[in-house]
Amino acid sequence: MSHRPAAPATSTTAAVRTPLTRRRVLTTSAAAAGAFALPGTAAWAVPTSFEAETRTGRRRPGAVTDPSVVIRWNQAAMDAILGRYQAAGNRFGPATVNARALAIVHNAIYDAWACYDRCAVGTRFGGALRRPRAERTLDNKNEAISYAAHLALLDLFPEYKVAIDNMLRSLGHDPELTNPRRNSPAWIGRRTAQAVLDYRHADGANQLGTPAYTDTTGYQPRNAPQIAGAFDPSTVTEPAHWTPLIVGGKTQRYLTPQFAVMQPFALSRPDQFTVAAPPAYPSVRMTAAIEELLDISANLTDEQKAIAEFWLNDDVTPPGAQQMWGRYVSARDGHGVDEDAQIFFGLNMAECDAAIGSWAVKRDYDFARPSTLIPYDQRGRQIRSWGGPGQGTVTMDGVDWQAYVAVPPFPATVSGHSTFSGAAAEFLRRFTGSDSFGDSYRFKAGASTVEPGLTPRTDVVLTWPTFSDAAHQAGISRVYGGMHWSFDNEPGIEMGHRIGKVVHRQAMRYFGGTHR
Repeated sequence: MSHRPAAPATSTTAAVRTPLTRRRVLTTSAAAAGAFALPGTAAWAVPTSFEAETRTGRRRPGAVTDPSVVIRWNQAAMDAILGRYQAAGNRFGPATVNARALAIVHNAIYDAWACYDRCAVGTRFGGALRRPRAERTLDNKNEAISYAAHLALLDLFPEYKVAIDNMLRSLGHDPELTNPRRNSPAWIGRRTAQAVLDYRHADGANQLGTPAYTDTTGYQPRNAPQIAGAFDPSTVTEPAHWTPLIVGGKTQRYLTPQFAVMQPFALSRPDQFTVAAPPAYPSVRMTAAIEELLDISANLTDEQKAIAEFWLNDDVTPPGAQQMWGRYVSARDGHGVDEDAQIFFGLNMAECDAAIGSWAVKRDYDFARPSTLIPYDQRGRQIRSWGGPGQGTVTMDGVDWQAYVAVPPFPATVSGHSTFSGAAAEFLRRFTGSDSFGDSYRFKAGASTVEPGLTPRTDVVLTWPTFSDAAHQAGISRVYGGMHWSFDNEPGIEMGHRIGKVVHRQAMRYFGGTHR
């Protein structure tokens, strides 16, 4: 009997569209004259059309053709995130730190923008810095937002000061301005951003630690590290708990366990929401979960491999995919700076609270990844499974089972990907008033990074008619990839939806000026 979870019927289609690359296409124009490069990344430029900011480039008739300054700074933040971890030689950035950085940048942007809105209030000053009606111009909003984002990015990514300064210059502002006139847009941007930064420096993430974001909880794994690809069951003392891997000679360390106790935005406490405990090991339920992943691995299709790799997000970083969702909505619905300031604020507060909530669950359960529990359970048994890049399905000793994709350094339950995606889907559904999405992506033949040149054999087009479809596919990708159990996924999506709901409710109070 097959235990493979089915992808939603709407997840793929043979429809032919002109694809864009996964990363935005940089256009050449006078507005991009301030372009520069970050180590290990593509050129960082001021995008000049919404086609450069979405996978499909589609937008409704009459929509504005240029991205708002909010989206431009969103891309700047993404490029800085990518530059940092790629310069360090890491394939993935820590999802928690990324989510927090995006939340800080967009909190600073929102608080600066709110000073020029007739009713919105900021998170730090409320309505105390509201500017008079005559000053609520687009130019003033853009300037205040840019100075706020600039200061936030300098605080988060000081190694990229030259790049961040150049970004501000490319938008027509002076990064060397040291004493802006009180209540000017530059002053408003810096004042609001500094208040956000002061608050976040004490939020429990340990940004100012040495090194930054080091663990403050004293976490110690219960099992000794295992060399990836050379599993030794004899050293495992508690197989149901997380085991760090040694990859390329480097031992994994639990990424940011302190986020489990970090200050959230809308949650009443980090563990406000949770999921059911993983099955006991050994148990009938756990045996079924293991059999499910063995069956998936033995029968991986090109579509499932494409889904597993697409949602790795190694070129946009978790929760970078959700930034793409927001950009697509902005292009589709013709957003300007007012809408973008709000939607990206709420979206990234949802992502940051999702990081906090999912890490609280991971701390509580400390549950094993399939990459260690399956080899432990199946040792000495002959199984059929994916045999490695280009090997297809082979017969092997169960101790040699491996996931299709790279496994990150923290416990399994609950899936962060699922929680991030559920939270984003729920916030965007509520903000836009509809679950309708409409974006798509063509995974080109041979574009696999796991099996380059071999997978997929033909193009696979992924489509997401709704935000819910996108969240479902992002979650199931972790099961297809072998890094998560099904009981990590669906509950994570549901928890994410609950987080998105409370974040939306809280954000609307700020937008409407009723927050106290």
